[in-house]
Amino acid sequence: MRHSKITVSLVVAFFATLHLHAATMTHKVDAILALGAEISYVRAMLENYITTGAKIVFKNPRKRLKEEIEAHDALLKTLKNSFKDPQVQQRVTEGIAAWSPVKKALQTVEGTVDRAQMRAQAQFVHDNIRAVIKNLEALKNIFLAQTKIAHQKELNASIEIAASARRLSAHYMMAMWKLPDPTIQKHWDQGVKIWADAIALLKRSDFYKDSAFKASLNDSETILKHMSIYMSIAQSGTFTPAIVHKACERAFEDGQALAKKIPGK
Repeated sequence: MRHSKITVSLVVAFFATLHLHAATMTHKVDAILALGAEISYVRAMLENYITTGAKIVFKNPRKRLKEEIEAHDALLKTLKNSFKDPQVQQRVTEGIAAWSPVKKALQTVEGTVDRAQMRAQAQFVHDNIRAVIKNLEALKNIFLAQTKIAHQKELNASIEIAASARRLSAHYMMAMWKLPDPTIQKHWDQGVKIWADAIALLKRSDFYKDSAFKASLNDSETILKHMSIYMSIAQSGTFTPAIVHKACERAFEDGQALAKKIPGK
């Protein structure tokens, strides 16, 4: 376990590997990148809960979910201990309150609840996870307002690509498990639009002139097109959860790569 100061590069590695359970975060840019990544990971928790309940063992979703829960607790603790700004402290306190019932529902994955109970808990998580995400977004916006990052729209667009990939993956799994939620298609369509709008914004930016940036953005655009195909096929009752998971993980990595190139430019 590492306890040293997180640098901009290490904070992204932390939330990519979920191996760091305690840290001192001293830079607001670190916090922005960590919160951006965590917005995606919170959505991944819903996906991993559903795939566990659906008895899909690809990439061990039960283990990933446990690590993601631990990492979210660690992030809230780190923010509370590292930033004494009253706004941040208030939002973290609110975030802990919003997270508590969602965490309790997610942790039933380790118990003896039956399939019907897990489906009910998955619906509860979906209904209440938005409060957790809104709190993370509010915290991110506080830090953005306090920093001098010149390209905040581009940074947010990169974060949205990563988050939208996880949003679509989670809602695909909801459809696969046939959760009785009338908002699945609506949220899917919103996710597609947010992802597409983010790509369009970044294509207009000077960052798109960078070959590595361009490659990551173009890859995410290709994956978005494929996601529409996967969901269209699913309408006939044929689901490919492993393929969708791998595609969205790649798009998440694309979004993270784009975000890392923007602070300080």
